[in-house]
Amino acid sequence: MDKFLQEIKEKDLAPLWEVYQDLVLNEPGRSESSLMWKWAEVLPLIEKSATLVKGHDADHRVLMLKNPNFENKITTTTNILAAFQCVNPGEETPPHRHTPAATRIILEGVGGGTYVDGKRCDMYKGDLIITPNWTWHCHRNDTNERAVWLDILDIPLVGALDAVFGEMDMTADTYFPENLAQIDDKAFELGGLSPINNLKGVGYSHRLRYAFKDALFAAEKAPVGEDGLRSIAYTNPVDGSGILPTHDAQFCLLSKGRMTAKRRSTANAIGIVLKGAGISKIGSVTHEWTEHDVFTIPHWSWVTHEARSNRAFLIFISDRQVLENLNLFREEVAKD
Repeated sequence: MDKFLQEIKEKDLAPLWEVYQDLVLNEPGRSESSLMWKWAEVLPLIEKSATLVKGHDADHRVLMLKNPNFENKITTTTNILAAFQCVNPGEETPPHRHTPAATRIILEGVGGGTYVDGKRCDMYKGDLIITPNWTWHCHRNDTNERAVWLDILDIPLVGALDAVFGEMDMTADTYFPENLAQIDDKAFELGGLSPINNLKGVGYSHRLRYAFKDALFAAEKAPVGEDGLRSIAYTNPVDGSGILPTHDAQFCLLSKGRMTAKRRSTANAIGIVLKGAGISKIGSVTHEWTEHDVFTIPHWSWVTHEARSNRAFLIFISDRQVLENLNLFREEVAKD
């Protein structure tokens, strides 16, 4: 047998029977413990970057949330990279596009704009804005206050597929596409009512900006679960699919003193606290969070959340959409 195994190796083959028990386990493996980035600790660094990072580098004035559990890989959790970006008053970044897609949660903003294929998306605190794969986008802060947001990107997943590339400069003959996503977002703000036209559909949400006030209104009207949780999904208003092929987004409203149901899934997620204070138990880790803190939810980790303030609003961005499309999504709710 030893001689046979050596012959296999010499022919660039490998024996599955030797490693099968290590490849196919009884349940999904957990690759890391949950981490949290406290806003109180990160904000001074964001402010320093706003002062020190100038010129060409200011176009990418971004602090990435690098999870040390992934060694030299720059990622926040499996398939997801999160990063804080700051644009000072009067600054404008040049249009560019790339294969990774992004979801942006505005943490500080009083009306600057993100442009997606030429369409302006106003940036106010708590808003969610998407920049889909291969759309031209840039940022223009035409206000007197800085804009800060959390970028959530699928770049680790796209990188695993060896498909990361882009165009960093628009040419003179660049044009923006004419499709349903270029219609004013207000045309999609009323659920169940969509414009009829001959414009081409797209493989992502036709609504690019979801205002915080709209999400909060919908969450307050949502039914209350037995655990006091109200939650809604950010969806494509045309067909009800997720906002991006690689991102699923949910807005959750927690009630004070009510622990949510204990659950786990094969999806990885990033949690962003929009308002309030509370705790989250994720696997063996307990996080105490306040406004604008960010934490990870690694796949197959048991998770519960509890508000310690009267109410708490959180957004969760996950790769659930990818796993569902590949028929790999599984979820369990604890019975006790």
